Amino acid sequence: MLHVIKPFEDADPAWLGLDTDGQRRKVFKVLNEDLRDSEFLTAGLTIFEPGEASSLHHHPDSEEINFIVKGSGVVVGESGEETPFGPHTFMYIPKGEKHQHINTGTEPLWLVFVYGPHGQLPVT
Repeated sequence: MLHVIKPFEDADPAWLGLDTDGQRRKVFKVLNEDLRDSEFLTAGLTIFEPGEASSLHHHPDSEEINFIVKGSGVVVGESGEETPFGPHTFMYIPKGEKHQHINTGTEPLWLVFVYGPHGQLPVT
C-alpha cells in the first residue's frame, strides 16, 4: 500500500536534546518498523532552530542520507572537521560514521533523514 505522509500530522514527534544546551531539536519520524511497517528504512524530518545541533552520534549498523530542504549549517565528523552545507543538498553518512549537524544559519534548518537498516535516533 502506498502512503502519503504529512510530517506535522502523521508523524511520531519528539524533542531531542532537551537536557543539553544547544542540542534541542524537533524530530518528526514518519517511517520505521512501527510506523507504516517499513521493512528496511527509518525516515523523518528534523528541524533545528538557529544555533541548535544534534549530538555527535552514529548509527552503528545503518547508512544514512540527508536532504536539506531549507537552511544551512555544517556537519561535523569525529575528527572535528566541519563541512558546510546549504539548501537542496544531500549528505551521505556511511554506516557507523560519527556525525553532528549544526545549524549555523539565521533561519530554521529542515533536514530530511533516511537510514537503513533500522536504527535508533540519538537520545541526546
